[in-house]
Amino acid sequence: MSGPQRFYDLLFEISNEYRHGILLLLQEKAMRITDLTKELGLTTPEVRRHISRLREASLAKRDLEGFYSLTPFGETTLLLLKEFDFMSRHSDYFVSHSLTHLPQEFVKRIGELEKCEHTDNVMDFLHFIEKGIKEAKEYVWLQVDQYPLTALASIYEAINRGVHFRILEDKGGLDGPLLDLGSTEEPQLARIRRTPLIEQRTLERVITYQYISEKGCALAFPTIEGGFDYKGFKAGDDKSKVWCKELFQRYWERSEPRVYTSPTEYVQQVRAANLDEPRGRVIVEGHNDSLVDAQVVQDAVDNYEEVILRGTFNFGSSMLQISRSVIVRGEGRENDIPSTILYKKGWAFPFREWDYLFLVNGEGADVTIENLSFTDFNCSCIGGRRGNSLNIRKNRITIPTGYGRGITYGLG
Repeated sequence: MSGPQRFYDLLFEISNEYRHGILLLLQEKAMRITDLTKELGLTTPEVRRHISRLREASLAKRDLEGFYSLTPFGETTLLLLKEFDFMSRHSDYFVSHSLTHLPQEFVKRIGELEKCEHTDNVMDFLHFIEKGIKEAKEYVWLQVDQYPLTALASIYEAINRGVHFRILEDKGGLDGPLLDLGSTEEPQLARIRRTPLIEQRTLERVITYQYISEKGCALAFPTIEGGFDYKGFKAGDDKSKVWCKELFQRYWERSEPRVYTSPTEYVQQVRAANLDEPRGRVIVEGHNDSLVDAQVVQDAVDNYEEVILRGTFNFGSSMLQISRSVIVRGEGRENDIPSTILYKKGWAFPFREWDYLFLVNGEGADVTIENLSFTDFNCSCIGGRRGNSLNIRKNRITIPTGYGRGITYGLG
């Protein structure tokens, strides 16, 4: 028998619903003819005929006690059928949506999405994603054709809970005016674009729309015209999440940075299976903007082990609270003076209570603050109430206003 003929014969044998049903039953456990008869509701001769054909096709075998089970060939065949089963169950969707540009290995594994629920309702699809963002406690990964403006409120709330985001955008979707959030005067939007809790990168072309968190996942494939209609699949099982995570990670590794605040060492590289590892080192860019500078630095000291500050930071009237062990370090020196500048604006003099730029107040915290230039602040630049240790070194302090104004010290 030729190779193609064997293939056609195999397809013929497994295409029968009863023979396929027998294979699925034997996948769970070995069974006798009487057991299969009860499960399938067939007569004994009918079951014997079907099981005989499966044995001839080398898909099933019989032991000395009369139990039937799958052969290794049968087990593998049934495993590979999951891809065909998934595609056939959702054939209406895949008639109008393309997998052409999906990495081939993920197409071959698409049966891992077998527990996904298909949704043809755009609002239901987007609501599932927004609900997932609202419930997330650890991380959210988004791969989108344009920045998810409809979910900004949920993203902002998640940031306040310490949720870490990765957002992959399509370069083609960055030209619209609504996506230029870097210049907005709305502090919530500006913070979303700049906080170190959001890593943002771009792809030449986004070919899957994805949401992933510890709560679940959702994905949509492009239409045959190449765009997204936001109809797709949603799931909460581990297999589906792993498939989506690995696909996202594949694209993330090929993407380019688009960040206002860019992590440089995030415990080497964050692996999908190790999201609970502590975050390592992050660089935070100052924007000399009281609407966002204090908050993004607060995000950084709350979530990273080492925070490198670069540029000029205007904390407005805000005071940063340090409640955990962290190193805060300015980047660079010029003429042996720290290049990173921190100051406050908007406070009143004389002040009524002690006020700082940094206040260390955490049980057991070991904090280092170094190589920063402090200027224009109320009362004191660094204070401590609780903690294990506080190391302050190589900083420069200039006080043009407020208590002690006119003093400059700490030149090295």
